[in-house]
Amino acid sequence: MTYGINYAFPSVFWKFKIGKFDFGGLEDRCTVYDEGKWTCIVKTSRGIQYDWTEFLKLLKPITKEIPVKVGCKFGVEEPWMNVYEKGHYQEPHHHVNGETNLSWCYFHKLPLNGGKFGFWNEMYRSYASTTPMLTIGSEIAEWGYPDVEEGDLLVFPSFLTHQATYNNSDERRVTVSGNIRLFLNQGH
Repeated sequence: MTYGINYAFPSVFWKFKIGKFDFGGLEDRCTVYDEGKWTCIVKTSRGIQYDWTEFLKLLKPITKEIPVKVGCKFGVEEPWMNVYEKGHYQEPHHHVNGETNLSWCYFHKLPLNGGKFGFWNEMYRSYASTTPMLTIGSEIAEWGYPDVEEGDLLVFPSFLTHQATYNNSDERRVTVSGNIRLFLNQGH
């Protein structure tokens, strides 16, 4: 009989290189978000008029790379920019709202020591309670931080809890995020 360790229920995300984009000074117009919905410090473009048309054209080709069932269509919600000055961060959160299936984050500016984007391992709590007694599981991390560069875009299931750690740089860290709704074409 052969035994081996296996891990159950992995999650998936997609990584794309879409390159640099000129947002025409939008990051200078962003203001601190203060609607009581977020418990973080970050400037955002939410509530600011901006034409996202040209940027969203960059996302069009990636929809062909994400494996969806025949008859499914992508509906992209209006994105928003987040600007992290020194000391700014984004608390752990998810984008589950009943209509969103996928979320994404575009990395516009990533200074050295500018903080990291990370996914929380939902199973970590369960592993943490057993690993002191087992010789396996100690390699299970609470947070996973994908390697990203400026111009990269991550697409991930909206239910994944994610965060941005503190920006310890004197330079701004700038990201653009959004949500995708998958739905069936009429007639399917």
